[in-house]
Formats: sequence, C-alpha cells, structure tokens
Amino acid sequence: MSLPIRPGLHYRRIAESFIFFDLLADRYFLLTHRSAEAFERFTNGSPTSVDEDHLHRLGLIGEAGKSALPRGVPTVTASRSLVDTPLAGAGIFATIASVTAQRRARRDLRRHPLAQILSDISCVRQDVHSADEEASRDIARAFERAKRYVSGADQCLPRGIAMKRMMARKGQVVSLVFGVTMPFAAHSWVQAGDLVLTDPLDVVLHYQPIFAV
Repeated sequence: MSLPIRPGLHYRRIAESFIFFDLLADRYFLLTHRSAEAFERFTNGSPTSVDEDHLHRLGLIGEAGKSALPRGVPTVTASRSLVDTPLAGAGIFATIASVTAQRRARRDLRRHPLAQILSDISCVRQDVHSADEEASRDIARAFERAKRYVSGADQCLPRGIAMKRMMARKGQVVSLVFGVTMPFAAHSWVQAGDLVLTDPLDVVLHYQPIFAV
C-alpha cells in the first residue's frame, strides 16, 4: 500500500460493507458499494490509482502521523461471562466505589475527547499482570450491585471505562472492547482473556470486535 490508513481509524468488514470507528472524531460510519470495493482492494494490497484517489478524498488514507492508540482487537474470542454465573453480593464499599467510578467516567466523557480518555487508561503501571478470576469476580459483583443505583441504559462505555480503571488500580489487566453489528449498532464491554466481566455472553457475541484497549 503506497498510502497509510488515517491515524485513529479502526474498521470491521461485515458482509459487503465496512464499518469504521473513527476514534479521534468519536464516531462510527459505514462504507458501502463502490467505496467498500475500493477499500477492500486497498486492504488486499491491490488498489488502483483511482481507488487511492477516491479513498483519499473520503479522508480514509493519506495522512501521516501516529494514532492516539494502536489498532487492535482482542486476540481471544469471548466464550464465557461472569454475569451468566451466580454472583454473591458485593460489599457496600466496593459498590460505592463502582458507582463513583461510573459517575466520574460519565463526567470525563462530557469534558474530554474519547481518544484522550482511552489513551490515559491504556497507560497502566509496569507491575500489573493479567487479571485473575477472583479479582475480576469481586469487581464484577460490585458493578452488578451498582446497577440498582446507576442506570444501565446506554451506559456501556462509562461502565467499561470505570471497570477498567478499577481493575488497573487492583493491578489487573483487562481489555475494553468496542463491537459493532448490522443493522448498525455499537456496544462496548470489558473482557479478561475469554471472560466477559460486564455483560451476558449472548449479548457480546451479537457484536464483532472493532477495537480494544
């Protein structure tokens, strides 16, 4: 490929279309028909000059520089969920912490660009390690109990940011995953290896990952 994909763009092919997540602009958009065909040739390494001109005019390729975050999706497919198993009640202090973390995440999303927030939460300490299930279970309990006090409607992103932050404070590494589906819908969830921490498995499997941090 003679030109790079614009920094901050993440994409997923679904059927004959491409869904894009523009992290720097905090938006999703769909590529279809001629544009999708041109982008497919581009990703296959065989674009024509007409393809490149067309994609450049669309603002998909040609800009130099580094993305705010690396491209990537989970290398492990989700196959189970803590939410699908019985969870004992969480302690009141952990529940309060999760409520506070979600309120902070909502406030941050109003005040700061998404790319900045995700860049900050990806900068974990060097002494962290992969999440263990017991630590994950404790925090998942707190977030489940917090649903009594925090509305879950359209709050998957602040919930995911809040949980990733809490896991990082416990020295645990998890992924905040963004997924898409058609007809178009987007969702985000927290995943540790193949284990989902925030949603039932059947909800997550409805989406195809497009980005993770």
